[in-house]
Amino acid sequence: MKRVIYPTLFLSIFLVAQDSQIDKGIALFKAKKFDASYKILKPYANKGDKVAQFYIGLLYDMGSIKMMDKFRAVEWYRKSAEQGYANAQYDMGVMFSKGEGIYKDLKEAYYWYSKAAKQGHRYALYNLGVANQRGYGVEQNITKAIKFYKVASDKNVSLASYNLATIYYKNKNYKEAFKYYKKASLLGYKKAQFKLAWLYQNGIYVDKNDSLAMKWYQESAFRGYKRAMQNYALMLEKEGKSEEANYWRKRATQE
Repeated sequence: MKRVIYPTLFLSIFLVAQDSQIDKGIALFKAKKFDASYKILKPYANKGDKVAQFYIGLLYDMGSIKMMDKFRAVEWYRKSAEQGYANAQYDMGVMFSKGEGIYKDLKEAYYWYSKAAKQGHRYALYNLGVANQRGYGVEQNITKAIKFYKVASDKNVSLASYNLATIYYKNKNYKEAFKYYKKASLLGYKKAQFKLAWLYQNGIYVDKNDSLAMKWYQESAFRGYKRAMQNYALMLEKEGKSEEANYWRKRATQE
């Protein structure tokens, strides 16, 4: 009996095989085997696969030095972005923001960040917050900045939480400032950890608590923040731990 291969079945098998190869190319990229990654992904990018196009863009943008070509990176990011791939849309925003591989244009950057943000891209949401806060490519609008920062913060972007906290702190809304400094601190952001320690040390919104202040100064100091090292050293000195205090003072001058 003659074997019949139905077109839809053949197409599904082909797509699975294609996805498998693209996944292999991505894995090679992540393993920094750039030449091998390029060899696998380029044919699929040429055929119009948006994921492969994005990674070819990345290879030109962030791959080996011999491969680096920002203009080609933009070319492939754009192909992928125009097909709606959020990561490529975000990177188009980055390239326009920095003027890498294309002219610098903050309005164009905002356009592409907006495209990616509509798909929930967390760093695009954060960058829209920054753009609205500082008036980059759009009229300054703190209310919109807060809105975008909150969504990005909900997606665990530590800088979004930190920037939100800073806005609230400047407006003397210490309750919200504390909330977002703490969130950014728990995500490991050293500047937020310093500010949270400062709130505990000075009893701003929360009860004064030197133990928690020391904890967060230490966390920030371990991550290399000089101001935290200095404040941590001062608190250690008060506890009579001069040797450890001197260590952190020395670190603060060396970092």
